[in-house]
Amino acid sequence: MNTMTNNNIEQFIASIPKTELHFHIEGAIPLETLLRFIHRQDKKSLIQSVDDLYERFTYSDFSHFLETWRWKDSFITDERDFEEIAYQALRELHIQNVKYVEAYYAPGSYERQGLSIQGITEHLIAGKERVYQDFGIRSEFIIDLIRNHGLEKGMYYLDEVTPYLGKGVIGIGIGGPEHDFPPDPYETIYQEAQQRGFRLTAHAGEAAGADSIRTAIQKLNVERIGHGLRAYEDPELVALLKERQIPLEMCVVSNVKTGVCESVEVHPITQYFEQGLLVTVNSDDPVMFNTSINQEYLILLQKLGFTIDELKQLCLNGVMASFLPQEEKLKMKTQFEEEWQQLLEKYA
Repeated sequence: MNTMTNNNIEQFIASIPKTELHFHIEGAIPLETLLRFIHRQDKKSLIQSVDDLYERFTYSDFSHFLETWRWKDSFITDERDFEEIAYQALRELHIQNVKYVEAYYAPGSYERQGLSIQGITEHLIAGKERVYQDFGIRSEFIIDLIRNHGLEKGMYYLDEVTPYLGKGVIGIGIGGPEHDFPPDPYETIYQEAQQRGFRLTAHAGEAAGADSIRTAIQKLNVERIGHGLRAYEDPELVALLKERQIPLEMCVVSNVKTGVCESVEVHPITQYFEQGLLVTVNSDDPVMFNTSINQEYLILLQKLGFTIDELKQLCLNGVMASFLPQEEKLKMKTQFEEEWQQLLEKYA
């Protein structure tokens, strides 16, 4: 493996089997598709090319990223758009040999455009079923209750999506401006969701500190943490994450692009992995951050010193941290190990 050329390394990374557990479907809209949505609404827009979109998707800080996210959302004006979004985004993951996806979506963001929670959900499910038929990539959706929309809206979103539990929707989460909206108030909604059978995750420790992670664990009873970047601020929390093996949905490029982490080189993913935390690798909003799941793994190998064996462990972590039933996890883990063995022999 040490004699591989850069080209071979990229081919190897592209070929390894992967999961995506922290992947926002609206942050993965292909630029060409988004450009078409923009021109459908405003033919005279200053955004005239994919290059213009690349330039627009540059952020001064986390708040600027959220502002840009809302701008992008304003061009999604038809519930049917979500079937195409799901199909195109998941197809791109299939090309990168992603086998299984748990994708966030935030349907409450589109009520101002007159789009319904249930309509969006149904079109996303239609898109994910089409892409499964065409390419075999499996996926489930996690509804983002959007912490800054408040508790009343959060419960409404939960009620609206409950009919789709087990039919394409698997869990709930809260994203949005974590630094202004801590997780505590969502305790009752999470309890209700858990009773209904939803799996539980929450963005925490991204734009806010270690207390946000601890609260998500203690108050919301989450099974996974979205990001968890700033756990290092509290060594006792790190010990708890290790002891309970609570998975971290880590997204290196995203954290650097939004300014919550200074650089790739100081990202704590290496430290957490070495400490025995259950770390997973994800691309978050790949189009908005000009990254990909392949790129995330390449960075770990080329810039953070992860070995090939450690990348394999990260891939298997993604399977075991998923919300799949245990029997299906073990079956997928075996599939991943077989594919890895074949690749190691091919590139030896």
